[in-house]
Amino acid sequence: MDTTEQVNPVVPEAEPTPPGAGIDGQETAEAETSSLKEASQSNVVVMEEMAARKPAPKSVNEGVPRYMPTQRREVAALALKELWQELNLDNALIFASPLQRRVQLEHHPLLLHRLVTAGKKSKKAAFGQLKDWEVLQAPSYAQGIAATGEVNTLLKADMMRPAEVGERGSIPSAPYSWICYTFSSGWKALSVYFYDSDNNDSHTLNAVPFGHQDEWLAFLKLLDDLHDNIWRRERRGSIEIIGGSNELADVIKNGSYDDIVLPPATLTHVMAQRHIFDKEMLKRYAALRMPRLRKVLLIGPPGTGKTTVLKAEGAYHAGLGGLVFYVCAPPYARNTSAWQQVSLALSLAEESQLPSLILVEDFELFVSNPSELQLVLNTLDGVATPDNPAGTLLLATTNDPEKIDSRIRDRTGRIDVMIEVGLVEDVELAVRLLAHFLGDAYREKEHAPIAEMTARILQEFWRDRSVFFLPVSVTQEMCQLWAHEVILTGKTIAEESERFIHTTTRKRGSYFGRNQ
Repeated sequence: MDTTEQVNPVVPEAEPTPPGAGIDGQETAEAETSSLKEASQSNVVVMEEMAARKPAPKSVNEGVPRYMPTQRREVAALALKELWQELNLDNALIFASPLQRRVQLEHHPLLLHRLVTAGKKSKKAAFGQLKDWEVLQAPSYAQGIAATGEVNTLLKADMMRPAEVGERGSIPSAPYSWICYTFSSGWKALSVYFYDSDNNDSHTLNAVPFGHQDEWLAFLKLLDDLHDNIWRRERRGSIEIIGGSNELADVIKNGSYDDIVLPPATLTHVMAQRHIFDKEMLKRYAALRMPRLRKVLLIGPPGTGKTTVLKAEGAYHAGLGGLVFYVCAPPYARNTSAWQQVSLALSLAEESQLPSLILVEDFELFVSNPSELQLVLNTLDGVATPDNPAGTLLLATTNDPEKIDSRIRDRTGRIDVMIEVGLVEDVELAVRLLAHFLGDAYREKEHAPIAEMTARILQEFWRDRSVFFLPVSVTQEMCQLWAHEVILTGKTIAEESERFIHTTTRKRGSYFGRNQ
């Protein structure tokens, strides 16, 4: 018999329900919720009373209304939109012009007129062809933006560079204006070109119907092509100085091969470098995917005529309608290096797409900066080599080729050819040299023997000393005593010509005497 005592759990007695309360406690919950709401409302009232007692913060503007500044570009864009709506045009796409430059092409009357004229002559309108254009008055709500038609500057005839004092054939740049364009395909566009005083720069905003933006870009390309044709035409035959005085251009223009007395083989070798401009040669370069750039270095001691060759070649090339650049080394104070000047000339030549000749004297000075060596190598023969479709010839000189880094000097891809311009060692050339400098004063019987004695003397010496060999008849306006003394002194110097014979080129360095 199981004697285990069973223990029943003790269950607490439920509290008696208050009179009137429901069995599920619903009325009690509602009473508690109502009490919480009353307390919350009471707290809100107290907080509002406290806030009312606290003084309000003092206004930063002290009661004066302040306005956010509005930029002129925002005003111009809003005015452009208002004008668009006044003309009852379709929804506009407003954007900045892709051509932000000194010559704002879509606002230049000359270019717009030429484009309209070309379109009238064409049987089929090109994509983006302009039919007509009209200058509008600045809207009253534009706050004076582009209201005066001011021209920013005067340009040279090539429409690329600012005109200088005394310039002839200058052209006004594009005026600040509002223009409405009508295109051959039947749609219209608006544009405003204005000076933004907020940023101290000029800007152009265009309004074009949605869906016609590609045709607008084609219109800008037509203008750009017209502009390129103008400046290429105007730059043909020009001589441009980079890093120096423009007066040097006149010096180069006066250069002539008549001033050069060199062995025929040397002159032939120099002139042969012009083949880089031949159409067939350019086709070969293009077929081989090679940059159409030839680099030639004239080497020789000072005074042998290298600079005269540069001037003569520059004058000849300009006379054929080519573009000539003469590069000067910049002063140390400038924020540019000598090589950057050469690199700029090469880039301008590529951009011009004209047969270009670049002249550089003392080439070793331009490639002597070790920190720029890699850039020099890449530019002369590497990934950064400019490629001018019309051909570029870099013609440089040096008195000391040993100072040029061997990676530049000895690599044929970087210097294609070195031509030695040495001393006048041939008697016949010496006679020609003296006859050239004396001109009409030259007398065969009197001066030929002197020339024979003074062969191998520098051209520079002949130029400076030629007055010593003038006959008495040429110096009649001078004091007779002084004239006779000069002639006698000159003859004495000529008889002692060994004093003036420089070390031969083959002894001045391993690269002289090596015409390759």
